[in-house]
Amino acid sequence: MKELKELQKDVQLAIDLVAAEYSYAKNIQNRLDEIEKKEPDAALKEIKVAFRILRWIGRAERKVDRSEQKIIRKMERLSGLLPAHLKGKEAKLLEQLKVAEAKLIKAASLFTGELREDLLRIKTDLQLLKKVKKDEKIRLDLQRLYQKSRMGASELIRWLSATETILRKIEEFDKSPEIMAS
Repeated sequence: MKELKELQKDVQLAIDLVAAEYSYAKNIQNRLDEIEKKEPDAALKEIKVAFRILRWIGRAERKVDRSEQKIIRKMERLSGLLPAHLKGKEAKLLEQLKVAEAKLIKAASLFTGELREDLLRIKTDLQLLKKVKKDEKIRLDLQRLYQKSRMGASELIRWLSATETILRKIEEFDKSPEIMAS
């Protein structure tokens, strides 16, 4: 069935895109750890890299969203062609994908927007720290910003993992002998 092969190809592409976004999210999480450990001058250079990675995350999320929407449309079209005993499984996977996709979009948009603001605040605090070496208020604010940013990255990574798991279940379902026979 031509539609099934196209769906399988789209699912594989979506898995690859989610994996790329996951990699970017892990990378930015590691950058935040590095920024926290470095002196202000070196940390400011790392922030530039973090902004670039943040832009990559935004681009990857848009690609993932388009890919998942395409999968959802194709699965909805294919559901009419499935035997009755497989429709329930397909509907459950479709619902899981819709929920995960919505949560991922929300997590990614919150993460990128808030992280952009946090990185700007971190940059400002680091510039202030260069001028005033021993200011505890600035250091405490930096600690709070680092912790908040890491929590946002962890939330994004969690939803990316969940989305990938669901896409892998769809991939298995599409390759099952029952589907191939219908």
